[in-house]
Amino acid sequence: MRRASSHGLAPAVHAIGDQANTIALDAFADVGCAGRIEHAQLLSPSDVPRFAELGVVAAVQPAHQPDDRDVADRHWFGRTSRAFPYRSLLDSAPAWRSARTRRSRRWTRGTAIASAVGRTDDDRPPWHPEQAIPLPDALAAASGGRRGVAVGDVADLIVTAADPLTLSPSDLRALPVTATILAGHVTHLT
Repeated sequence: MRRASSHGLAPAVHAIGDQANTIALDAFADVGCAGRIEHAQLLSPSDVPRFAELGVVAAVQPAHQPDDRDVADRHWFGRTSRAFPYRSLLDSAPAWRSARTRRSRRWTRGTAIASAVGRTDDDRPPWHPEQAIPLPDALAAASGGRRGVAVGDVADLIVTAADPLTLSPSDLRALPVTATILAGHVTHLT
């Protein structure tokens, strides 16, 4: 991390468990650089505010939360209230920028956003609904913290078939993309 930071690179570290996240945050503090922690799926309560204090992005993938809930209940028994702590992270850092996905070809961010908002992807009740975040915050997190488009912004946009703010979490999962624009150039159009 120190070498990357000294060459102008912001380190990205994978950490899933609470001890792994503590070690990663300690390393960022020791090096004195910003960067990101990929996943950040289980956090100690004392580590939640450290992300904002250290300028470290919690680069979470909310679509993993419904997939991992059964495994988390089994292996993190008694600690799952601290698993996928999106609301806690949002409350500690209003400029929280997360909800990343890297899949393409369809609006998989809709799946991530739906998971961050609804905390379930099937007919079971939401898992730890106290960690759900409001839809406008989930949309902003999926957009790198941006809450709108202004003159001079980079024109990386998606156009959806409906206004996401009017949809339920389950409808967000199926929301069709009608166009994508990258650096001002249309890259997909239906």
